[in-house]
Amino acid sequence: MSEQWSGSRRLRVVVGVASAAMVAGLVSACGGSAENSGDTVYFGVSGPKSGTSAEYGRLWQQGFDLALDEINAAGGINGKKVELKWEDSQSDPKQTVPIATKFVGDKSIIAELGDFSSPASIAASPVYNRGKLVQYGFTNSAVDFTKGGDYSWSPSITTDVYQERNAQWVLAKAKKVSVVYLETDWGKQSFKFFEQFAREKGIEIAYSSAILPDSQDFRPVLIKGRDANPEAFVHLGYGPDGALIVKQLRDVGYDGPFFGGQNTPQFIQLAGTSAEGDIVNGIYSPSDTTPKVQSFTTKFRDKFKTDPGDFNVYAYDALNVLVKAAKYGGATREGVLKGLREVKDFDGIGLGTFAFDQQTRRPSGVKPIELVLKNGSFVPTGNK
Repeated sequence: MSEQWSGSRRLRVVVGVASAAMVAGLVSACGGSAENSGDTVYFGVSGPKSGTSAEYGRLWQQGFDLALDEINAAGGINGKKVELKWEDSQSDPKQTVPIATKFVGDKSIIAELGDFSSPASIAASPVYNRGKLVQYGFTNSAVDFTKGGDYSWSPSITTDVYQERNAQWVLAKAKKVSVVYLETDWGKQSFKFFEQFAREKGIEIAYSSAILPDSQDFRPVLIKGRDANPEAFVHLGYGPDGALIVKQLRDVGYDGPFFGGQNTPQFIQLAGTSAEGDIVNGIYSPSDTTPKVQSFTTKFRDKFKTDPGDFNVYAYDALNVLVKAAKYGGATREGVLKGLREVKDFDGIGLGTFAFDQQTRRPSGVKPIELVLKNGSFVPTGNK
């Protein structure tokens, strides 16, 4: 769930900031390409360091820090050091627009990374596109995100692809399910796609309900879902609410298969043994024996004394992709765009080797992997 995960704010907020985005975009349209005449190349990061999504910003920071260590030790971009300029957006659409205006006006910034949620990123897209600054929404799975313009790019697998795979894996264990999903635009879109693919695959949704992201007691809803006698329970949401859901499901006596939560250290810790056997969509597992994955995992453990999860990988890969694009096209705004358009062998920990489809501005042909939680770690099931 890359927002999987993105989308804790409602898209209707975008309407409220649309006029601000238009004004900011007009002001920034004359921004032109950034020039890096000094010894440092900067990327802007719009992301949550406080608020309800702050945990994701913390995970991003770890991934970025490890990537920066390696990038700068290898000579940066053509001998220039790489650094980040962070702005705390709280993943709030009302904050991402002025941040975008600030980044577009800062000539030292050659590309932007973020924001965490698709609504927060979509609100700012007009500013980035008018200012001709690449907006790299690396956790934005909403199908419409990259429709914002030629400067809106994302490596994230889209929500429809995630939910088609989710339904496929659910089918292997159940033909009758109960579903809860976040009362957000991302949550409702995820449920719409899951419902569509469940119907196509012959899965009966015996019960479904939206849940509020800030709720702490889901038991009334879960009891109704339990009483529908499902063969599996599906949760479409984030790590913190997923941990509460699975623990409270066990409290109300449901002991069947659970599909939900996220591949994050926070979810594993909060859910505890209640989530043993949980199945999620993901892009990374520390048990992957591929040499490059093991090298990354070892370096991450050495630096942070913990296993990485998907959101660490998203950030690590995102910065490496933009650096490679800048090395290819030049350390300017147009150079990054040229690199994204022309490089055919971006190589990530999470997605492997890929190129961008120039129509969708997303990677071609990539799919999530099925992970199961065993003894406190998500490992691949081996299912395709």
